[in-house]
Amino acid sequence: MGIVWNQELKRLALGLGIMFSVSILIANVLVGAYGAHMRTEYNKILASILGNIVSYYPEVSEEELIQVLNTHTGDNFDAGVLVLAQYGVFQDYGSESFMVQEKGIRFLYFGITFFTTAVFVLWFFLLFRYLGKRQNKISELKDYMNALNHDNYKLELRDNADDELSGLRNEIYKLTVLLREQAKKAVEQRQVLADSMANISHQLKTPLTSVTILVNNLSDNLDMDVLTRQRFFSEITRQLTDMSWLIAVMLKLSRVDAGVVEFQRQFCHVKTVVEEVVQKLEIAAEWKEISILTDVPEGIGVYADKKWMVEALMNIVKNAIEHSFPGGSVEVKGEENEVYTQIIIRDCGEGMTEEERRKLFQRFYKGASVKEDSVGIGLALAKEIIEKQGGYISVDSQMGKGTVFQIRFVHR
Repeated sequence: MGIVWNQELKRLALGLGIMFSVSILIANVLVGAYGAHMRTEYNKILASILGNIVSYYPEVSEEELIQVLNTHTGDNFDAGVLVLAQYGVFQDYGSESFMVQEKGIRFLYFGITFFTTAVFVLWFFLLFRYLGKRQNKISELKDYMNALNHDNYKLELRDNADDELSGLRNEIYKLTVLLREQAKKAVEQRQVLADSMANISHQLKTPLTSVTILVNNLSDNLDMDVLTRQRFFSEITRQLTDMSWLIAVMLKLSRVDAGVVEFQRQFCHVKTVVEEVVQKLEIAAEWKEISILTDVPEGIGVYADKKWMVEALMNIVKNAIEHSFPGGSVEVKGEENEVYTQIIIRDCGEGMTEEERRKLFQRFYKGASVKEDSVGIGLALAKEIIEKQGGYISVDSQMGKGTVFQIRFVHR
């Protein structure tokens, strides 16, 4: 695989080249400094030799010595070499020989140059090896991302070394987990939607069939007595009202599920919410001979959307009314402490089993004690509304002792 010469790589290669050039320059400076030192030593030796000549041969004048030093012709070079060779200067290279020092200079120069070159060749080799590995890792990440685009959410944590790409790899793995969970949730939601549509179709089919039959009877029997006709019209009205309520609740639940509902959370008084709920359910409670008892202190409240809180509480209180015995009562109580604000709804029904309690908030669930015409979606909507606003809902029930719903909002 070819190395991609991106801007970062170019800057890195340029930096290494500059370092190499600077190192060579430093090496030459060191060699030059060493040469200057040798030149100084050379001058000292010449001065010593000249001093010895003056000392041993006082009859030689300074002018003659200067004339000898300034004469650089090569006529007597060979003779001088022969004389010095007799004393081992050009043969043995003694410790004080200029030739030994010159050889040391050359060795130092070539040694520094070779070492510097070897080090930078090794650096470049390691650099390209590293870049090649990084390129392979980037290619693996590209292949992995391509697999994600094709819904392949296989999670691999091998070779997770501590390098500069580990952070990116870990983030991709987190994204993989998130995408996989979202894909799983999407499949579950599609299944829930399919089941919901099937249940809605079933729930609407029965009342529509009943309404169709009643209308056909009214149409075919124009001479039907007034009481029977009135009963038929009352039943049609009831069926249409139930269908209208079902459709309205399903639309609300769909909006909450889709996340298009923007809850306007602000402080609202629990007493005001409860009074509005009681007002809306007053006729239904009177029709079943149920009294609604409230005990909500002034001033306590929760941070929630008042309109949707009324919707949630209304579904719970409506459920309590439907499951209470005629002549009984439904209690709605508000409490507050340092930790949370609590709303309690208690009915006087026959209660439910543990299995029914666990399934109570499932959509379209109907327990053994549920009315035949109940849809089983009001409590599911109430739970969604409360939890979407940061609240908690729980239920406690015992056979023969009724059911108690608890709604809690923790103080912010």
